[in-house]
Amino acid sequence: MLQSGSTELQPSPHVSMPGDIRALLLDDSNFDRARIRRLSQRTGLSIQFDEVDSIDAMDQAVINENYDLILIDYRLPVGDGLVALDHILQNDQNRDAGKIMITGNGAVDTAVQAMRGGCHDYLRKDDMDEEMLHCAIVNALTVARERRAQTANLQEQQGMIKDALLNAMNDQELRKNVVTMFKQEFDSMTALRKARLTDLSPAEIDALIS
Repeated sequence: MLQSGSTELQPSPHVSMPGDIRALLLDDSNFDRARIRRLSQRTGLSIQFDEVDSIDAMDQAVINENYDLILIDYRLPVGDGLVALDHILQNDQNRDAGKIMITGNGAVDTAVQAMRGGCHDYLRKDDMDEEMLHCAIVNALTVARERRAQTANLQEQQGMIKDALLNAMNDQELRKNVVTMFKQEFDSMTALRKARLTDLSPAEIDALIS
């Protein structure tokens, strides 16, 4: 079940994140979803939420929309938050969204697994307040943005290296020098192998072949 809602607020002075935040909230509890909406209204962030209550509904939502942020409740009737996280990471449109796992109190192992699995932050549901929610959202979006930039830079560098190699191989003189170098190395290795084999007795050669 997909529901939509929005909070249109002026950003607080300490927030440097412009524009609306398009967010998806996965939680099977109507009460908890309403609580997170209320807390989000106090963060000073402009957040537009879509809400889903199951992994199946989430799968459909991430196919149809591009999200800046996805909040995932760990405890679900079918599957859990880690399963939901894996589904998101397999979605081309939203794998790079900021991701926050919402856990129960004391669920340290779950939080660690979530962070190692691709989440950018986590919240304990029972302790959550507007300040914690604000910090987690800003942190998740910031880390996700930095990782996207790192990936883009790496891809650009790989493309430049590939282009340089292709250009180098199209250089006739360089290609001739590389071929000559490999031929010399091959001839040297072949000569070395022949010299070594000459020093061996027939029995030693048979043992080596075996």
